Amino acid sequence: MEILKKLFRFAGEVDRKTAMAVSILGWVLLLFFWWLLPTMGWVSPAILPSPFDVLKSYKTLFVEQNLLYNTGYSIFINLGGYLQAMAIAIPLGFLVGLIPFFRHLVSTQIEAVRFTPLPATTGIFMAFFGLGLGVKVEFLAFGIFVYLLPAITQRIRDIETDDHLKALKQTMWTLNASPWMTLKHFYFPSVISRFSMDVINLVAVSWTYIVIAEMVNAQGGLGAMIFAATQRGSNYKNLYAVLLLIIFIGFVQDKLLKMLDKKLFKFKYA
Repeated sequence: MEILKKLFRFAGEVDRKTAMAVSILGWVLLLFFWWLLPTMGWVSPAILPSPFDVLKSYKTLFVEQNLLYNTGYSIFINLGGYLQAMAIAIPLGFLVGLIPFFRHLVSTQIEAVRFTPLPATTGIFMAFFGLGLGVKVEFLAFGIFVYLLPAITQRIRDIETDDHLKALKQTMWTLNASPWMTLKHFYFPSVISRFSMDVINLVAVSWTYIVIAEMVNAQGGLGAMIFAATQRGSNYKNLYAVLLLIIFIGFVQDKLLKMLDKKLFKFKYA
């Protein structure tokens, strides 16, 4: 009875064991209602197959559609796009955020480019990079870059609203630290430790862009498999199976990045 009171208490908290039990219950209920809808005929099984039918379709996907290769193909694009976007956004973000000339020269353009409808740019990327694997990586890198660049410049501006960080910066200057030393020992760790969460939060967005990229001149990847499932007589079992796999990969990627974040920036969690 006490546990029930805690569970429904306004702004309350429960222990980890109880939280885990409720979380498992949530998944069980989700699967149950998913199974119930097509089984009871409330939704056509052709549109919403039962979870058991979706699970069975993985065997077909592995054997006939090379699911393992296509999964690796998409993960490669994801990592390649992320690394390229970060390699450009981080140094450029510091340049724009710390040097007044560059900040005022391109700050408005940086904010504006975030509103680019990326699916509409696929033709431009194909014109520049062709139809192979490269265009997909470049498309994803651009999609991530347009979010990361404003994020890192904003993290630099956030320092001015944090009294603790402002005091640390003032101490560096009081000790006559050079611009390079200030960048290395103050700005870089302060900004990157906060910017890392912006990178992690883009995991879901990046998988959306991968699907878009792989549907263009579909040559492989999970996005191409989704395209095939919707074209060949609308094979919804395969479609749901691939969607669930993408959700699972994104969930694991998110958890791994958060674990890495805790290892790299322990002071954030002290």
